[in-house]
Amino acid sequence: MRKTPVLILLLVSAVYISGEAEAKVLWKIGEADNSPAEFCLSPGEFKQFLKKDFGWEDGYFLVGTSAVKAHWPYVLPGPSDEWGGTWSTSGWRSHTLNILFSLGEAPQQGHWKLVVDIMDNHAEDTPLFKVTVNGKAWKYKLPRGSGRSTIEGTSKEGKEFLIEIPLAHDLITPGGNQISLTTLEGSWLVFDQIRLEGPSEAVLLENEKAFLRSVSAADYEIQSESGLRQPLLVDVEHLSGQPVLSVLLEGQAIFNETLELGRYVFEVPMPSVVSGTKSRYDIRLDGKTVQSGMVERRPQKQISLADYADTKMGTAHSRWMIAPGPWMPFGMVKLSPDNQNGGWQAGYDPIFENIGGFSHIHEWTMSGLSLMPTNGKLITNVGDQKKPDEGYRSRFNKETEEAPIGYYRAELTDYHINAELTATTRCGFHRYTFPKDRDGSRVLIDLQSPAEYGYHLEGVTFRQVGDYSVEGLSKQLSPNTWSGGISQEYIVHFAIDFDQPIQKIGFWTDRGIQDRGNTLKTGKVADAGAFIEFDTRDNPVVQVRTGLSYVSIENARKNLDTEIVEPFGWRFDAVRQYNLDTWNDIFDRLKITSADRREKRRFYSNMYRALCSRNIFSDVDGRWVDAAEKIQQLKDPDSVAIGCDA
Repeated sequence: MRKTPVLILLLVSAVYISGEAEAKVLWKIGEADNSPAEFCLSPGEFKQFLKKDFGWEDGYFLVGTSAVKAHWPYVLPGPSDEWGGTWSTSGWRSHTLNILFSLGEAPQQGHWKLVVDIMDNHAEDTPLFKVTVNGKAWKYKLPRGSGRSTIEGTSKEGKEFLIEIPLAHDLITPGGNQISLTTLEGSWLVFDQIRLEGPSEAVLLENEKAFLRSVSAADYEIQSESGLRQPLLVDVEHLSGQPVLSVLLEGQAIFNETLELGRYVFEVPMPSVVSGTKSRYDIRLDGKTVQSGMVERRPQKQISLADYADTKMGTAHSRWMIAPGPWMPFGMVKLSPDNQNGGWQAGYDPIFENIGGFSHIHEWTMSGLSLMPTNGKLITNVGDQKKPDEGYRSRFNKETEEAPIGYYRAELTDYHINAELTATTRCGFHRYTFPKDRDGSRVLIDLQSPAEYGYHLEGVTFRQVGDYSVEGLSKQLSPNTWSGGISQEYIVHFAIDFDQPIQKIGFWTDRGIQDRGNTLKTGKVADAGAFIEFDTRDNPVVQVRTGLSYVSIENARKNLDTEIVEPFGWRFDAVRQYNLDTWNDIFDRLKITSADRREKRRFYSNMYRALCSRNIFSDVDGRWVDAAEKIQQLKDPDSVAIGCDA
C-alpha cells in the first residue's frame, strides 16, 4: 500500500529546509512514498555501497548542503552482509550514516520528534537498528521484512517499520546537531524517509564554508608560551574553500586558523582564571559571526600527553591483541573487556553492547583468567554475543563507557554493577561497585573464556588461601597454532586478593557445580572456574588485585606483592595514576605541537598502541619460561624477556 506524502511539494534535492515560522517539518531526507527511488544507489545498486564510500564513522549528510541522490544511500547493510564488508578475515563491519544540521536559537518549549521510516528489511536476519541523537541512543529490533525484492529494486511492496522518537527539548541544541543511524546486528534495511519535526519557531541555519559542530570549555588546562590556558574547544568541519576561523573572547581576538580539509577540534587558549567566570565568545568565518554565546571558565587541572590518548581507538574490526583497557608498555597483563564469541578476531568490538568478562591476557595465540562481577542467580556459562540473556554476560551503557590510558569503566546494566579496571605490568586491579538492593554479589573467575585462539584446559588448580585470597593455575593448550601442527602450550599461574572477606567459594567444571570445600584440582576438563561470594549490604565496593606469572604460583604472588601490594595497598586511584605516569614518562620524549586536539589524540593513541604491541614474559625476579617450557633466569634484574610482534 502506498502512503500519503507528508508534504505535497516537489523538490529537486528531496531535502526540505524550513525557515518558515509555521513549518513543522524542519528537514526531511527522501519522500514518504513507499519508494527509495530518490536515494543514491537506487534501484538495486546496493553492492556499490562500499565503493561509494558510505558507512564510515566520519562520513556525514549535511542538511541543506548534501544532495539526496548523491549523498544518501537507499540501503544500510548490517554486519551479516558480505557485500557490506563483513568476511571471515576482515571481521564484522557495522556501518554508520550521520546526519548533521545547524539550528538557530532552539525554542525552550515545544515538541520535537525524529521519524525514521523504514520501507523494508531482511525477512530472516532482522536488523538491530540503533538511532543516536546528540549522544542519546535508542535501539530497535526490527520485525521480519518482506524479502529480497525490495533491496534489488524489483518491488515496492515492502513491510514498513515506522520509528517515531519524541525528543526532549533540551536534546536538540542551538548550533550543530548530529543524528547517527547504524545496525548492530543482522542484515540490511531500506529507507523510505527520515525527517525531523519541531516547534514552529525553530529555524535551520545554512552552512557555507564550514559546519560548526560545537563550542565548549575544556575540563583541563594546557601549557602555552603565555602560561597555562583553559581551551575553548571549537569543533568544526571544513566544507569548501580556505576560510579563516577566528575566535573572540570579550571582544578581543584570541585565535585565527585557516581551515583546509576535514574536521578540527581547536584548543583555543583562553586565559586561566582563579575562580568561576562567565565570558562571551564569538566564532567568525572570514570575518562573519557564525555563533556567539557565553562560556563558563573555571580553574582546571593541567592535561598530560597521556590524557590525549583513547584506548578504544582502532578497536573496531580488530584482532584479539587490540582492545581498550589499562595496558602498560609491553605489559604481561593486558586487562580488557571481552564482548565477542570465541574465534577469529575475538575480543572487543564496539558494535557488541554487552560484556562477557574482563580477561587478563591479550597476546597473540594466548589468553586466560577472565573475571566477571554478577549477582542474582548463579550462571556459569558466558553466553552468546547476540543473546546476552542466555549467559552471565551483561549489557553495558555505551554512553558512559570510559577508556583513557590507565583506566577502563563500564556500567553493567543487567546487574547494576559499576566495573572499573586499572593495571601494572604484571598485575590487574579491579573495583566493582555492587547495588545494595540485590542479593548474590559475586565475582566469577572463568578459566575457559572466549578467545581468538581457543584452548583446551589440560589441568586446573584452585584453592582458597585465608579469608581474602585465592590462587591457582590453568594449564592451557591451543592446538595447531603454528604451521606444521605445532601447538601453543603454557601455564597461567595466578594469585588473587579481595579487600572484603570471602563469604562463600564454589567451583564449576563441565561436570557440574562444586559448592563445598575450598579447593579444586582437575585433569583435562572442557570448562572450569570459581565463584566468590561477598556480603555487600554494608559496603557495596569489592576490590580485586590479580597477579600473573608463567613460572609459578609463588611468582604470581611475588609479582603482585612487588607491583601493587607493597607500593599501593588497596589504593586503586594510586595504581591508575602510576599507569598514567609511566606512559607520560615515555610520551614526554616526543612532543608534538598542534592547535588541533584531534591531531594529538591520533598521534598519542597510535604511539600508545605501538608500545603495547609486545609483551613482557619475565617476572619481577627475572625468571621466565622459554619455548621448550624450561624456566630461565635473567642475569640483569632490569632486563626483561619480551615476546610477540603482533
